[in-house]
Amino acid sequence: MTVFTLTNYCSCGSTSILGVFESMEACLERCSMLAACTEPGDEYRIECFDVKTFEEESENTERVLRSRAEWKAKQAKLEEME
Repeated sequence: MTVFTLTNYCSCGSTSILGVFESMEACLERCSMLAACTEPGDEYRIECFDVKTFEEESENTERVLRSRAEWKAKQAKLEEME
């Protein structure tokens, strides 16, 4: 799942997250509403994040550790052969 955040960087120096959205369209809809009340110097940032489940991260961790172990085993064999 991908989510988008909209952050306001106010000209007074404060920062606030204005929302977390499941689509860019929703984020842009909020931006168009904000356009009516923005002060000169205010800045907005849209960021994109991938949200992962525990299961997805667990599978990825296992895959990476398995690959790393295989690589180490190959390296050890190469060192033995030298």
